[in-house]
Amino acid sequence: MRRGDVVFVQGKGIISQIIRYFDKGKFSHCAVVASHDMVIEADYNTRVALRRFQVDKYNIIEVIDLGLTWEQRSSVYKSAMGHIGKRYDYVQLLWYMIRKVFRVKGHNRLNNPKHLICSELVFLVLDEMGVLDELKIRDSFFRGIDLTPNELYDLVRYVAKSKPLKIPTR
Repeated sequence: MRRGDVVFVQGKGIISQIIRYFDKGKFSHCAVVASHDMVIEADYNTRVALRRFQVDKYNIIEVIDLGLTWEQRSSVYKSAMGHIGKRYDYVQLLWYMIRKVFRVKGHNRLNNPKHLICSELVFLVLDEMGVLDELKIRDSFFRGIDLTPNELYDLVRYVAKSKPLKIPTR
């Protein structure tokens, strides 16, 4: 893991199982890598924070390298650190359940812009870095803050496969 990478994981706990049930994918959480053993994450039981990455907490781990330069990696880190302290958005999880159970379309009216979930944090950081503008897919995912971890995984895999990127340093 290197600063600026994105890590997707499948947790072992009950919350992870619930998220995977409604999200219908293999991942239940994602984060921005800060260093070889630290991540910046929005976790369900705390605020957005810089934490030690504990490998033993997960069944599956996948790290995606976006091919960033060191300067760009530093910018990703700074962008993610700018969200430290924001509360977790439990109501947004409720929206995912409603959306899946009732097959509701449209953007999440329950999303609080002052609170974040893990996939929203990663999307915002990628968006702030201009990754989505460069690939001209920003419009397709204009409500990217509403993506689940597995929907975001598909987007990040697409971004990683669309090399080379010329991401502006901000």
